[in-house]
Amino acid sequence: MDLRAWIGVLLVVISLGGGYLRVRALRRAGIVHGFGHPVLDNLLLLASGLLLAAVLALMLYLFGGNHLHPIRERMLAYSVLILVGGVLTWLCTRVLRGNAKR
Repeated sequence: MDLRAWIGVLLVVISLGGGYLRVRALRRAGIVHGFGHPVLDNLLLLASGLLLAAVLALMLYLFGGNHLHPIRERMLAYSVLILVGGVLTWLCTRVLRGNAKR
């Protein structure tokens, strides 16, 4: 990978790490409450990540090659990824909260 790709990976790791540390601090303070079981939470997180990675790979496969409007295709791919990520977040939250109510 080139330097730009490594910088992108570094920014993602920093962003996710910062979010994790913030949520952890908020949980200790009692502001954020955990819903569900940690194993189920991690399993859903893994499944969601794998599904998003598969959708991203599919988008890269579909839009790979020389096309006339790469910006339009990128915006479509980003829109689909944001939509899939939002649906997965909603679904996982619903599963975890439903599991906590039992």
